Amino acid sequence: MTTIRRATREDVPALCALAKREHGRSRFDRQPFDAEKVHASFLGAVHGLTSGVFVSETGGNVGGMIVGITQSNLFNRYTTAYELLWYAEDGAGLKLLDALKDWSRKMRAVELVVHNYAGINSPERFNKAMARKGFGHLGASYVTAL
Repeated sequence: MTTIRRATREDVPALCALAKREHGRSRFDRQPFDAEKVHASFLGAVHGLTSGVFVSETGGNVGGMIVGITQSNLFNRYTTAYELLWYAEDGAGLKLLDALKDWSRKMRAVELVVHNYAGINSPERFNKAMARKGFGHLGASYVTAL
């Protein structure tokens, strides 16, 4: 049975391994993967006051993760939560999203913004899954090499 739980310091090596595999499957695979930077980022996120990291675990093995942050809006005193990284190899992706959504509510965020910028899932498939979870489409993102 898969368990969704808050990540701990002890999970950081597994989080880094998952992030490396996600990176290799994503549109970012042309950019270098800095293992030391990733390790430090996960440590900061696991212990951060405005960040939440959740893992899916089956039989002691971490098979998925989601990372989010909260940030005050620029135009009022409300807070928005943002998903930073979401990847699951164990089929627990939507359960991880639910955990981040619950955490966002506890952090008093008024919205949760989720991205599909890694390019692993097609926009059509991602949009259908998000619509089923009650998310609406929010604008579009564009990118250019610098």
